[in-house]
Formats: sequence, C-alpha cells, structure tokens
Amino acid sequence: MDFKSFASALTKIEKIPLPGHFGHKGLVPRPDHIRWAGVLCLFFPDVQGMVHFVLIRRQKSKGPHSGQVAFPGGRKDPEDNTMGDTALRECEEEIGVPRSSIKLFKAMSELYIPPSDFWVKPFMGLVDYRPEFVMQHEEVAGLIHVPMTDLFNEKLISMEVIDAPERGVMEMPVFDFQGNRVWGATAMMLYEMRQTLGEIIS
Repeated sequence: MDFKSFASALTKIEKIPLPGHFGHKGLVPRPDHIRWAGVLCLFFPDVQGMVHFVLIRRQKSKGPHSGQVAFPGGRKDPEDNTMGDTALRECEEEIGVPRSSIKLFKAMSELYIPPSDFWVKPFMGLVDYRPEFVMQHEEVAGLIHVPMTDLFNEKLISMEVIDAPERGVMEMPVFDFQGNRVWGATAMMLYEMRQTLGEIIS
C-alpha cells in the first residue's frame, strides 16, 4: 500500500472497533497494577513511498525477553502522563525518532505478559518521512523494516498451539519477517493490527 493512501485513511482507522483476539481470554488489568509498559508500531514511507513499519531485535540479556523481536517500547516512567507518552518516549530513546514528529492514531488492546508481570499498551503511529534511525545499542541489537504488505501475506504467518501461562492451551500466531521469527506478545499485537488494518485494504 502506498503511504499517501494509508495516511489519508487514518480517520477511518481511528473509528474501526478493535476486534479483540485470543490473546486476552478474559484477562482484565487490575486498577492497582503498577507494572505497565507502552509500545509503538511506527509506520513510515520507504524510498518508493510504500508503507513500512519497524521492529527491533532486543539485545541478549538475563531478562525474559532477551534477543526477541519486538516493538520499540518499555516501562512507564513517573514523568509519563499517559501510556501514549510512554510509547513515544521509548520509541525516541530506542530508535531515535523524535516523539514530536510522530502522530499516534490508534490505541490497541492492552495485553498481559506473565513472564515479566507487565501489562502492555500498544499504539500505532506514523511519521510522514523516512526516519534516520539511531539505535540505543544498550537495548537494541538491530532493526527490521517490514513492508506493511507482509503483514497480510499468508505465507509469512502460521498458527501454533501452545500452553500459555494464565491463558491455557490456545492457538497463537507466528510471523516470519525476513527470516526473523516473531512470536508471543508481539505476534498477538501484530495479529490484532492485521485484523484492524484489513478493514482498509480489503
């Protein structure tokens, strides 16, 4: 999809109701839960003017998400007024895109991550230029620029049956983007985005 058509559809995307999906299975965040994170799926035009989004590969660490493919994002800080502020700040810190240039246009369903005991709030946003990405090397090992069309390529998605903590046995999506396996919470967020954005490209 070309970027101009995508950007012109933002008003319609904002109004599309969230489909919800298997990843939530009745889980509702407690009002007193203090471990929250915000992540951002950032869309941008490539040199041909086609829509791409960016994923990161996290550095190897002792944490539960070591080396995984993910969206830019992280823990809510006290100075963040909203979860959107968190997603924008973390995006700027991790991949160097100024938060002032990003338009948030859709908040997605929050998702609980049992291994780290975080509730994560994902957002979709865009910039109308091709960013000069600057990685925060302490956190980010590499970037993956994904054409939005790959999100809808049936050959790049499979369903796997797993026994998920807090959710039980369920089918979950796995994406293969340029040889990078994307699974877990990030894949579930991508699947909801696939369902939502499918409304404008079908």
